[in-house]
Amino acid sequence: MACLVSDRTQFLESSLEMKTGKNMNKNLQIITILSMHFLLLTACGGPRFNLAPVKTVDPDMENIPTPDNKEENQIWDLADMTFFYQVEKVLDLNWSARKIGKGLHLVKGKPADNINVLDEAPNSSWYTNRHYHNPMTIEELKKGPNVTDGPEPNGPWTIVAGKFEGGTTGFTIKDANGEYYILKFDAPRFVGMGSSAEVISTKILYACGYNVPQNTVEYFDPSIFRIGETAKVAEGGSKRPMTPADLKALVDPIPRTKDGHIRALASKYVDGKPVGIWNFRGRRNDDPNDRVNHEHRREIRGLRTIGSWLSDEDRRAANTLAVYATHPETGNKYIKHYVLDMGSTLGSNNIIPHAPKYGNEFLIDPRTIGLQWLTLGAWVKPWEFETGHLNPEFPSVGYYESEIFNPGEWYPTYANPAFEYTTYRDAFWGAKIVMAFTDEQIRVIVETAKMPDPAAQEYLIKTMIERRDKVGRYWFERMNPVDKFRFERQGDRLILAFNDLAIDGNLESAEGTKYICTLSCIDKGLHRQSAVDEPAILISENGEGFFDEMLAENTFKKEEDKIFSVEIRTQRNEAQVTNSVFVYFYYAGAGKADPRVVGVIRKQ
Repeated sequence: MACLVSDRTQFLESSLEMKTGKNMNKNLQIITILSMHFLLLTACGGPRFNLAPVKTVDPDMENIPTPDNKEENQIWDLADMTFFYQVEKVLDLNWSARKIGKGLHLVKGKPADNINVLDEAPNSSWYTNRHYHNPMTIEELKKGPNVTDGPEPNGPWTIVAGKFEGGTTGFTIKDANGEYYILKFDAPRFVGMGSSAEVISTKILYACGYNVPQNTVEYFDPSIFRIGETAKVAEGGSKRPMTPADLKALVDPIPRTKDGHIRALASKYVDGKPVGIWNFRGRRNDDPNDRVNHEHRREIRGLRTIGSWLSDEDRRAANTLAVYATHPETGNKYIKHYVLDMGSTLGSNNIIPHAPKYGNEFLIDPRTIGLQWLTLGAWVKPWEFETGHLNPEFPSVGYYESEIFNPGEWYPTYANPAFEYTTYRDAFWGAKIVMAFTDEQIRVIVETAKMPDPAAQEYLIKTMIERRDKVGRYWFERMNPVDKFRFERQGDRLILAFNDLAIDGNLESAEGTKYICTLSCIDKGLHRQSAVDEPAILISENGEGFFDEMLAENTFKKEEDKIFSVEIRTQRNEAQVTNSVFVYFYYAGAGKADPRVVGVIRKQ
């Protein structure tokens, strides 16, 4: 951070007055200002960043011994997140203090622990930077994680296991190529709902960067089924071999197309050995690579923003998978982390539509319960009288809307520790990934779900676009949406270019937008301010410029002293400027080593 302490005193005082009120205790103001001055002065002792390569890969794929299989207990998972965790966090003084501090705008929340100097999540066993940083082609988006085209369409499909109780029928099959798939069937009243949601959200999450299984929609003649020796059905408290009569009874209720085919979702087995679930807090004690508490991982916190777009309300530990996998290049054995079961996204709650409550409050939510008690019922939930889920206009979509949806007030059905730690920086990270999907890209992904109703497909595409824009608008108004900083040479001009994501996403107009830039020489405590109308800052022209003047004095003792900064604030149509983004970069001077960005700090 540049040494601009004296220039910021008035700003600090006015900020405190604005955030805590004019009647704030004067002594507390003085203490707070002195503390902030101390932090600024400490930062001025030298560059915050160095010339080391930016960390783009987390070395968490080292060889480890075979881990234990962690059994999934869905009942405990629901009880823990609904009751015990809710009580536990209130009794945690650290959690309570942070919550109160955030409410009073005195603290910003704990930053994610695994981000690099560019405020990004490196590639890891959890996450791979894909579409936002490395735009995928239409064909790549349509393919997603798929390594096959689905089960061999001509059969036979041998049933080797199955889930024959509960709301829907499910089989595990082995196709003619020896590949294993789980087949899931939609509820008869909502054909296309759960299977479409699964395929669409899987491909979206893959493009976002997450590890997901291959999911495809299949239309097939059920005569290609064969009953394997291991297929059993439950009867009288025990299991017996499956018979053709059992298969007929299970398949007959499934609706058919005109040509007699039925629709199913085929989810391919992932490579490796499943070793249970992974949790949204803590670490796995039998995995030496697991060095960051899960609730403090950027990609897990940012999943809250992406989940709000997709209405992924059932994102909990039971819908994850840890796999003891083999690295394709090194051969190392390590744990790879997957997100699963996207059948409860978009308008689907698997076999029934989402209820309006989902996404707006927890299943049992002390916040809304308390507020209704305090107001004696006078406060009415915005979604309280919604009934669209009872008889949806489009059964193959379910209940998925964009009018009530509020990205800042989105909640999963069950409390999620990582989501509760999400800061504005984490949410912004998720929002820029959401906004990376264009209208056309959303359309081609949705089309891969082979929805049975064209009108339903159009409604879903329209609603996804509307929710996407709501996500972008909400978080881009709270964080300065400039990103993708890079150096470009235009003849004798050296430019620090960047993208204004709000303009890229057609949420704002370039007309009337300007960028207030403060160029700083950290080593000398000098700065110069300017305003530009385009997302490009002139660093040097014909070897002359603010930084060239500093370098010409030849007083820098080492290369790391040649790390400079630019503070960028965005203003729209003379309105209030956004929070600052500080871009730190190394610049040795005209004609010398290539300049490069070495750090980014976003103020929230």
